[in-house]
Amino acid sequence: MIRKDVVVVGGGIAGLTAALSLAHNGKDVLLIEKNEECGGLMNSFERGGFRFEAGARGLVNAGLVKPLIKEFALDIDILANPITVGIEDRMLRIDGEQSLYTYADVLKELYPENKDEVDRIIQAIGEIVEDMKVLYGVDNPLFAKKKRNVLAMAPSVVSWMLKYIRTMYRITRMGTPFEDYLDMLAVNQSLKDIIGQHFFRRTPVFFALSYFALYNDYIYPKGGVGAFIQEMVEAIGARGGEIRYETEIACVDAHDKRLKDLAGNEYRYNKMIWTADLKGLYAMTSDEGIAKQSQDKFRTRKQAILAHKGAESVFSVFLAADLPPEFFRDKASGHVFYTPNRRGLGTVHTTELQTLLQRWDTVQKHDLYAWLERFCQYNTFEISIPVLRDPDAAPPGKTGIIISTLFDYALTSRIRARGWYEEFKRRVEELFIMTVSSSIYPNLEDRVLFSFSASPWSIYKRVGSSEGSIVGWSFEGKIPAVTSMFKMGSSVQTALPDVYAAGKWVYSPAGGPTAIMTARIAAKQCM
Repeated sequence: MIRKDVVVVGGGIAGLTAALSLAHNGKDVLLIEKNEECGGLMNSFERGGFRFEAGARGLVNAGLVKPLIKEFALDIDILANPITVGIEDRMLRIDGEQSLYTYADVLKELYPENKDEVDRIIQAIGEIVEDMKVLYGVDNPLFAKKKRNVLAMAPSVVSWMLKYIRTMYRITRMGTPFEDYLDMLAVNQSLKDIIGQHFFRRTPVFFALSYFALYNDYIYPKGGVGAFIQEMVEAIGARGGEIRYETEIACVDAHDKRLKDLAGNEYRYNKMIWTADLKGLYAMTSDEGIAKQSQDKFRTRKQAILAHKGAESVFSVFLAADLPPEFFRDKASGHVFYTPNRRGLGTVHTTELQTLLQRWDTVQKHDLYAWLERFCQYNTFEISIPVLRDPDAAPPGKTGIIISTLFDYALTSRIRARGWYEEFKRRVEELFIMTVSSSIYPNLEDRVLFSFSASPWSIYKRVGSSEGSIVGWSFEGKIPAVTSMFKMGSSVQTALPDVYAAGKWVYSPAGGPTAIMTARIAAKQCM
């Protein structure tokens, strides 16, 4: 039997942040991770001398990452992560706020009959960018390195707080799904697709249209995202924290404050922070023995959580090319959001996909591949080239590339059930490579050394994220998590005694910054 002040379950960015915060403050903390390494959806790996990101292609600082590095004195160098937005042969390297208006010019060239619609959309994005400057314009106080003179700070703090409250109020009024919001601003479906088809379905408009501000806030750790994760792991150990790998929790006894893993080992805790998938916590927890009021609350919450699904996942193709980094640098930066055809997806990823799923029993392989070809032809891809940010990410004269796009977990599951999975993955690899080879990177397919891919099923199996989701809950239907920024402080609460939760499943919309922030809040609750 192992006894600890605090047990943290899940070694992703949220679990690591919570464990590091606790260990730094003298708590006897144990972090339990089911895989052989930490990181979850933030990790790097090597294949044939090429470094790839397994999850997030870079980090969004959001006033959180740099202060975290500073507070815990993490030995990690931060590199620039410039973003390029591309549509057909128009490539725009984002460089500050003015790029938004250059983007408007590009859209007007592509859609000359819809200039007024472009102006309305750009104005809306501009207003949200101003709000984001208030939210992320200062380092988050959760990671204050030293106490400061309150009286000296008072005028600036009061001024910022007034702006912050106004911004928070605006955010609460912008929970409309971005599709509905764009419908109010524009009629041209292709224009609306180009703006929003790389967002998760029904994403709140504030979160979706804030992307232009976030483009300027991306950073890349020297050595890859995984190097940042490894530095956090080492910092936990240096402060007396313990990490147990390849340990999967099988049972939670909330009354006795006891965990049991698949090997039968037991862990006692005074407090626990659950940063893994919330479905796992509620499915394996016994609420016997806890107060009836808490029991009722727990069961209601359990029902809501188990009934909802995660947002769309991602299909990624990893490849190595016998081409120098300069070939790619001449086209764009090392992190690109690229749409090869201005027509946009239209109904390919909505109505057509649903029709495909509804008549799945009669779908033949050629039907599936015909849909997939349209899906690739008109989609928006996130393309990451690590070596353009960090020269050590690939062998000299060669380049590693990651090409990814949103993809449906349900479709992946049905493909697996039909026995088509491995063949389908190969077809996806071919089409992704063919699409970028015939557009942004001419003749790339002739110089590919090797390629492989990861589907939504791969993500589910590797990190245990429901439906392979990378941002938590689907925005379709009532979300079983806190959705108001005013209530983020309460998002970590559960109905179980001395059990807190953090990460992408407790607050929505979610991402890396949300995972870090909720983890920090949960850690403070435990202290």
